[in-house]
Amino acid sequence: MKCLLLFLLLVAQLAGAQPAQVILLRHAEKPDDPADLHLSPRGEERAGALVSLLGRSSPFTSNAPVVALHGTRVTKHDHSHRTGETLAPVSKELGLPVNTTYDSDNYVAAATSVMNTPAFRGKTVIVCWTHHDLAQLAGALGVHPTPDHWKEKTFDRLWVITYSDGRADLHDVPQRLLKGDTYR
Repeated sequence: MKCLLLFLLLVAQLAGAQPAQVILLRHAEKPDDPADLHLSPRGEERAGALVSLLGRSSPFTSNAPVVALHGTRVTKHDHSHRTGETLAPVSKELGLPVNTTYDSDNYVAAATSVMNTPAFRGKTVIVCWTHHDLAQLAGALGVHPTPDHWKEKTFDRLWVITYSDGRADLHDVPQRLLKGDTYR
């Protein structure tokens, strides 16, 4: 009985720290050359356009302002700078740094941090990640069942995860920012 009470207390504390929503996105477009670790010109265009979607006047964050931006850490294994570059214009607009504490394979620790940081309670956290770990990150953030993996050429979507009554709901949203983006 004592263990159950401690468990329920922990769950209540964690639920009290969770953000109102987490917006997940993949880094913007990359060049055709796999050795190039930066955004392509179209990727740079998308990163700039994300300000209109995720910046101060964002329709997604009017009730829960953005309190943190997270991207992947550059490592020997995953040495791309694209997640940070994708968030850089939004970072400048909002005056928030991009936290790059976790490498892309360490999505469980990143999700745990997002869900348990008291300063994020009731706010929005934006996370830009690599596509090969994005679905697992969504699962680690409480989305069940874990969504399907993003396709290799998909750069124009957002996953908006909202939390209510201990439940995580994922909404797949088109960005509709650049010519050629999907609209459904």
